[in-house]
Amino acid sequence: MRTAAAVLSILLLAGAAAQAHTDLTTAQVKAILDAGGSVVVLDVREESEYCDSLASTPGHILDSINMPWTSGVLQANFGDLDPDDSTIVVCRSGNRSNTAANFLDEQGFTSVFDMLGGMTAWQYETELCASAGVSGDRHDVHFTLDVAGPSPFSASTLIGYSIPSGGASTQATLSIYDSLGRLVARPVDEDRGPGPHHVDWNGSDQFGRPLPSGIYFYRLTWNGQSRTNSVVLIR
Repeated sequence: MRTAAAVLSILLLAGAAAQAHTDLTTAQVKAILDAGGSVVVLDVREESEYCDSLASTPGHILDSINMPWTSGVLQANFGDLDPDDSTIVVCRSGNRSNTAANFLDEQGFTSVFDMLGGMTAWQYETELCASAGVSGDRHDVHFTLDVAGPSPFSASTLIGYSIPSGGASTQATLSIYDSLGRLVARPVDEDRGPGPHHVDWNGSDQFGRPLPSGIYFYRLTWNGQSRTNSVVLIR
Protein backbone atom coordinates (compact mmCIF):
# COMPACT_ATOMS: atom_id res chain seq x y z
CA MET A 1 0.00 0.00 0.00
CA ARG A 2 1.32 3.44 -0.85
CA THR A 3 1.98 5.73 2.10
CA ALA A 4 0.13 9.04 2.41
CA ALA A 5 3.32 10.93 1.51
CA ALA A 6 3.76 8.92 -1.69
CA VAL A 7 0.15 9.40 -2.76
CA LEU A 8 0.34 13.13 -2.10
CA SER A 9 3.59 13.44 -4.07
CA ILE A 10 1.96 11.83 -7.11
CA LEU A 11 -1.08 14.10 -6.85
CA LEU A 12 1.05 17.20 -6.37
CA LEU A 13 3.13 16.42 -9.46
CA ALA A 14 -0.04 15.80 -11.48
CA GLY A 15 -1.48 19.18 -10.55
CA ALA A 16 1.71 21.24 -10.62
CA ALA A 17 1.27 22.34 -14.21
CA ALA A 18 -2.13 23.87 -13.54
CA GLN A 19 -1.69 25.65 -10.18
CA ALA A 20 0.53 25.90 -7.14
CA HIS A 21 -1.74 23.78 -4.96
CA THR A 22 -3.69 20.66 -5.93
CA ASP A 23 -7.41 19.96 -5.58
CA LEU A 24 -8.51 16.72 -3.92
CA THR A 25 -11.91 15.07 -3.70
CA THR A 26 -13.17 13.96 -0.29
CA ALA A 27 -12.62 10.34 -1.37
CA GLN A 28 -8.97 11.10 -2.18
CA VAL A 29 -8.50 12.78 1.19
CA LYS A 30 -10.03 9.78 2.96
CA ALA A 31 -7.68 7.42 1.09
CA ILE A 32 -4.68 9.56 1.99
CA LEU A 33 -5.62 9.65 5.67
CA ASP A 34 -6.21 5.90 5.69
CA ALA A 35 -2.74 5.37 4.20
CA GLY A 36 -1.16 6.97 7.27
CA GLY A 37 1.95 9.09 7.40
CA SER A 38 2.64 12.74 8.16
CA VAL A 39 -0.27 14.81 6.83
CA VAL A 40 -1.69 18.02 8.31
CA VAL A 41 -5.43 18.61 7.90
CA LEU A 42 -5.96 22.35 8.31
CA ASP A 43 -9.61 23.36 8.91
CA VAL A 44 -10.05 27.08 8.18
CA ARG A 45 -13.69 27.38 9.30
CA GLU A 46 -14.59 29.52 12.29
CA GLU A 47 -14.50 27.77 15.67
CA SER A 48 -18.31 27.69 15.88
CA GLU A 49 -18.41 25.74 12.59
CA TYR A 50 -15.47 23.51 13.53
CA CYS A 51 -17.29 22.51 16.75
CA ASP A 52 -20.84 22.51 15.35
CA SER A 53 -22.65 19.31 16.35
CA LEU A 54 -25.78 20.38 14.44
CA ALA A 55 -24.27 20.83 10.98
CA SER A 56 -25.18 18.47 8.16
CA THR A 57 -21.72 16.97 8.73
CA PRO A 58 -21.17 17.50 12.48
CA GLY A 59 -17.77 18.35 13.90
CA HIS A 60 -14.51 18.02 11.99
CA ILE A 61 -12.06 15.53 10.50
CA LEU A 62 -10.18 13.52 13.12
CA ASP A 63 -6.93 15.14 14.33
CA SER A 64 -7.42 18.23 12.17
CA ILE A 65 -6.26 21.62 13.45
CA ASN A 66 -8.41 24.74 13.40
CA MET A 67 -7.02 28.06 12.12
CA PRO A 68 -9.97 30.17 10.91
CA TRP A 69 -9.51 32.17 7.73
CA THR A 70 -12.35 34.73 7.93
CA SER A 71 -11.36 36.02 11.37
CA GLY A 72 -7.66 36.17 10.39
CA VAL A 73 -6.28 33.45 12.67
CA LEU A 74 -4.46 31.63 9.87
CA GLN A 75 -3.00 34.85 8.45
CA ALA A 76 -1.62 35.75 11.88
CA ASN A 77 -0.34 32.28 12.84
CA PHE A 78 0.69 30.48 9.64
CA GLY A 79 4.27 30.66 10.92
CA ASP A 80 3.35 27.96 13.45
CA LEU A 81 2.96 25.50 10.55
CA ASP A 82 5.81 23.73 8.78
CA PRO A 83 5.86 24.92 5.13
CA ASP A 84 7.34 21.57 4.07
CA ASP A 85 4.51 19.48 5.55
CA SER A 86 1.81 18.07 3.29
CA THR A 87 -1.14 20.28 4.21
CA ILE A 88 -4.76 19.55 3.25
CA VAL A 89 -6.93 22.66 3.63
CA VAL A 90 -10.62 22.19 4.52
CA CYS A 91 -13.58 24.56 4.98
CA ARG A 92 -17.37 24.25 4.81
CA SER A 93 -18.01 24.27 1.06
CA GLY A 94 -14.62 24.82 -0.59
CA ASN A 95 -14.50 28.59 -1.11
CA ARG A 96 -12.44 29.61 1.91
CA SER A 97 -10.15 26.60 1.62
CA ASN A 98 -9.22 27.62 -1.93
CA THR A 99 -8.45 31.17 -0.77
CA ALA A 100 -6.45 29.87 2.20
CA ALA A 101 -4.56 27.41 -0.02
CA ASN A 102 -3.63 30.27 -2.37
CA PHE A 103 -2.39 32.21 0.66
CA LEU A 104 -0.20 29.30 1.81
CA ASP A 105 1.17 28.99 -1.73
CA GLU A 106 2.20 32.65 -1.57
CA GLN A 107 3.93 32.07 1.78
CA GLY A 108 6.16 29.40 0.28
CA PHE A 109 4.35 26.25 1.41
CA THR A 110 5.49 23.49 -0.93
CA SER A 111 2.82 20.77 -0.59
CA VAL A 112 -0.67 22.28 -0.30
CA PHE A 113 -3.95 20.55 -1.16
CA ASP A 114 -7.53 21.90 -1.24
CA MET A 115 -10.41 19.53 -0.41
CA LEU A 116 -13.20 20.16 -2.92
CA GLY A 117 -16.72 20.58 -1.54
CA GLY A 118 -15.50 21.05 2.03
CA MET A 119 -17.12 19.43 5.03
CA THR A 120 -20.51 19.67 3.31
CA ALA A 121 -19.29 16.88 1.00
CA TRP A 122 -17.46 14.87 3.68
CA GLN A 123 -19.29 11.58 4.34
CA TYR A 124 -16.78 9.90 6.61
CA GLU A 125 -15.93 9.80 10.31
CA THR A 126 -15.75 13.05 12.28
CA GLU A 127 -15.13 14.08 15.87
CA LEU A 128 -16.67 16.78 18.08
CA CYS A 129 -15.12 19.43 20.32
CA ALA A 130 -15.63 17.83 23.71
CA SER A 131 -13.49 20.51 25.35
CA ALA A 132 -15.87 23.15 24.02
CA GLY A 133 -18.84 21.48 25.68
CA VAL A 134 -20.24 20.08 22.44
CA SER A 135 -21.80 16.65 22.77
CA GLY A 136 -23.02 14.18 20.21
CA ASP A 137 -26.64 14.93 21.10
CA ARG A 138 -28.10 16.79 18.13
CA HIS A 139 -30.60 18.45 20.48
CA ASP A 140 -27.83 19.99 22.60
CA VAL A 141 -28.19 23.41 20.95
CA HIS A 142 -25.82 26.32 21.62
CA PHE A 143 -26.14 30.01 20.77
CA THR A 144 -24.23 30.27 17.50
CA LEU A 145 -24.00 32.46 14.41
CA ASP A 146 -22.63 30.81 11.29
CA VAL A 147 -20.42 32.27 8.59
CA ALA A 148 -22.66 33.45 5.74
CA GLY A 149 -22.36 31.53 2.51
CA PRO A 150 -21.60 32.22 -0.16
CA SER A 151 -19.32 35.16 0.53
CA PRO A 152 -18.73 37.14 -1.59
CA PHE A 153 -22.28 36.97 -2.99
CA SER A 154 -24.32 38.91 -5.53
CA ALA A 155 -27.85 37.43 -5.45
CA SER A 156 -28.29 36.07 -1.93
CA THR A 157 -26.42 34.55 0.99
CA LEU A 158 -27.56 32.12 3.68
CA ILE A 159 -27.02 33.10 7.32
CA GLY A 160 -27.53 30.27 9.81
CA TYR A 161 -27.83 30.53 13.57
CA SER A 162 -28.96 28.48 16.56
CA ILE A 163 -31.07 29.48 19.58
CA PRO A 164 -30.69 27.43 22.80
CA SER A 165 -33.49 26.70 25.20
CA GLY A 166 -33.74 28.13 28.70
CA GLY A 167 -33.42 31.84 27.99
CA ALA A 168 -35.52 34.52 29.67
CA SER A 169 -36.77 35.58 26.23
CA THR A 170 -37.18 33.89 22.86
CA GLN A 171 -36.87 37.21 20.98
CA ALA A 172 -34.06 37.05 18.41
CA THR A 173 -32.76 39.98 16.35
CA LEU A 174 -30.47 39.75 13.33
CA SER A 175 -29.25 43.20 12.31
CA ILE A 176 -27.06 44.10 9.35
CA TYR A 177 -24.71 47.10 9.33
CA ASP A 178 -22.60 48.72 6.61
CA SER A 179 -18.85 49.36 6.96
CA LEU A 180 -19.58 52.67 8.71
CA GLY A 181 -21.64 50.94 11.38
CA ARG A 182 -25.02 52.16 10.12
CA LEU A 183 -27.99 49.82 10.47
CA VAL A 184 -29.19 48.95 6.95
CA ALA A 185 -31.46 45.92 7.44
CA ARG A 186 -33.03 43.74 10.11
CA PRO A 187 -34.12 40.46 8.50
CA VAL A 188 -34.99 38.84 11.85
CA ASP A 189 -36.77 40.57 14.74
CA GLU A 190 -39.22 38.14 16.30
CA ASP A 191 -39.65 35.18 18.63
CA ARG A 192 -37.67 32.14 17.52
CA GLY A 193 -37.91 28.76 19.19
CA PRO A 194 -34.88 26.73 20.28
CA GLY A 195 -32.91 25.01 17.53
CA PRO A 196 -31.19 25.86 14.26
CA HIS A 197 -32.60 28.58 11.98
CA HIS A 198 -31.49 30.37 8.84
CA VAL A 199 -32.33 33.47 6.82
CA ASP A 200 -31.67 34.10 3.12
CA TRP A 201 -30.50 37.73 2.75
CA ASN A 202 -30.63 39.18 -0.77
CA GLY A 203 -28.44 42.22 -0.15
CA SER A 204 -31.32 44.70 0.18
CA ASP A 205 -31.92 47.26 2.91
CA GLN A 206 -34.95 47.30 5.22
CA PHE A 207 -36.99 49.04 2.51
CA GLY A 208 -36.16 46.44 -0.15
CA ARG A 209 -33.65 48.63 -1.98
CA PRO A 210 -30.48 46.94 -3.31
CA LEU A 211 -27.39 47.87 -1.32
CA PRO A 212 -24.06 48.71 -3.00
CA SER A 213 -21.03 46.44 -3.05
CA GLY A 214 -19.05 46.31 0.18
CA ILE A 215 -18.41 44.57 3.47
CA TYR A 216 -21.45 44.19 5.73
CA PHE A 217 -21.56 43.07 9.35
CA TYR A 218 -24.44 41.02 10.73
CA ARG A 219 -25.16 40.71 14.44
CA LEU A 220 -27.40 38.18 16.16
CA THR A 221 -28.78 39.23 19.56
CA TRP A 222 -30.67 36.94 21.93
CA ASN A 223 -31.23 36.96 25.68
CA GLY A 224 -28.54 39.60 26.30
CA GLN A 225 -25.95 37.78 24.20
CA SER A 226 -24.69 38.70 20.74
CA ARG A 227 -22.59 37.25 17.94
CA THR A 228 -21.17 39.20 14.98
CA ASN A 229 -19.72 38.19 11.62
CA SER A 230 -19.17 39.73 8.21
CA VAL A 231 -20.11 39.07 4.59
CA VAL A 232 -19.03 40.60 1.28
CA LEU A 233 -21.59 41.83 -1.29
CA ILE A 234 -20.55 42.26 -4.92
CA ARG A 235 -22.87 43.87 -7.46
